[in-house]
Amino acid sequence: MFKLSLLVLISSHLVASVVGQYVPVKNYYFQIIHLQVNWKDAFTLCQDAGGRLATILSPEENREAVEFLKTEVAEGSESPCFIAYFSQFHFWIAGQRQNPDEPDVCNRTFYWKNPEGVQDMTFTDWHRDEPDCSDGNEGCIEVADIADFTWNDIRCGTLMCALCKIVI
Repeated sequence: MFKLSLLVLISSHLVASVVGQYVPVKNYYFQIIHLQVNWKDAFTLCQDAGGRLATILSPEENREAVEFLKTEVAEGSESPCFIAYFSQFHFWIAGQRQNPDEPDVCNRTFYWKNPEGVQDMTFTDWHRDEPDCSDGNEGCIEVADIADFTWNDIRCGTLMCALCKIVI
């Protein structure tokens, strides 16, 4: 286990410090960006941190991500990742529908977006009855501490923390 500190800069202004314990898993580790941002900003901030918005490619990776996220939840409502409106913790991952900002987003397939392009989803861990596109414009994927950190489709403009995957 090692400790990593990261200063996050947006438009040359210091807005947050990301500090935490990180446990390497295989050739990568997970990191949380402790800022509430939309999906696009989460994607960029993970790249700025030297990684990518997390892709969850297997049941094993999903278990590892969930265990990591449980350490954040242990901090309680003091964490910036706790969204009081929902009374839950929410984290962006790299799942997105094709062209999520265009009309009829609900009819599109989800895929993983990463700096190299897109990748088909061969593993999913949706919450019961998800994805449902309940408000007619849910084009991105979050992991929330409902039903043990399963996935939910949500509007890409919603503000929450980011789960990054850093390759070592």
